[in-house]
Amino acid sequence: MAGKVEYVVVDGCIQDGKQIIKKGEVYTPSSKELTQLLLQEGKIAGRGQLPVAAAGDDDET
Repeated sequence: MAGKVEYVVVDGCIQDGKQIIKKGEVYTPSSKELTQLLLQEGKIAGRGQLPVAAAGDDDET
């Protein structure tokens, strides 16, 4: 039996009830529909599938 796929927040933050999941934190959406919506919007990415930042697009200081 396969385990649940984990996702990482890659844009902004996500509020799930009282919990706030920040950029870079692991997040497991509660439904397939929510997962698809967040993937399409670019808010989350599959763990190990993080997008490569473009040169000069580093918001870390």
